[in-house]
Amino acid sequence: MARKHKCPPAGAPDWVMTFGDLMSLLLTFFILLVSMSEIKSEDVWRAKAEVVKNSFGLAGGGGKTPGPDDPKLSMVEKLQKLQIDQEKERNHSETRDEAVEGRVLRVQESRKDLVRGVGSVVFESGSAKLSKLGEYQARFVVGEIKGFNNKIELHGHASSSEAGVESDYPDLWALSHARTRTVMNYMIKMGIKRERIRLVANADKEPLVRREIDPRVVQPNRRVSIEISDRLVNEFTTSISH
Repeated sequence: MARKHKCPPAGAPDWVMTFGDLMSLLLTFFILLVSMSEIKSEDVWRAKAEVVKNSFGLAGGGGKTPGPDDPKLSMVEKLQKLQIDQEKERNHSETRDEAVEGRVLRVQESRKDLVRGVGSVVFESGSAKLSKLGEYQARFVVGEIKGFNNKIELHGHASSSEAGVESDYPDLWALSHARTRTVMNYMIKMGIKRERIRLVANADKEPLVRREIDPRVVQPNRRVSIEISDRLVNEFTTSISH
């Protein structure tokens, strides 16, 4: 007598559903690993790690599903914060504007020069010509700094009251600059090398006397301040190797 075979029950067995769920979770886990392997910023890595930790209840949630009812376990809030941080970083570092390239690409460390005042030369109101007093003052300073190779800065100044004085110069900027050129030419005539000298015009922006009532009182404002730097001339004239 032939043996009868029993037909399997209809539908998939129960273990298939469990197996399918496990495979889905495993696939999701590997996708998560791949996505996190591309993170280069430590801050981004920590933020995503915190999201994963909280989603599994490691912060005291007991495996609670992230949702709006518990902000600490909400991945929505975490991911929104992460997106904002990434946008900030991108705005600072990924500008599309191209920079202007020079002939020589180099990084140069800059430092502030150490300077000391060695004297000043005063001028008559509205004038950039040396008076007898101005010549004496300039000659004295030249005697102090002649023979060195340090940079010299000539800072030209003017008094605000000179703006209304009839002058050969259109404004106080031009007047203060002309005064520095006058002192420079005199110093060169006395033996100072031209490459040592640097000119700065200040107009009336750095007065020594602020209450300008008596023209004799504000004479210090109509001056050229002479300063000597600790930087040497050859620091600026040495050629750059390509």
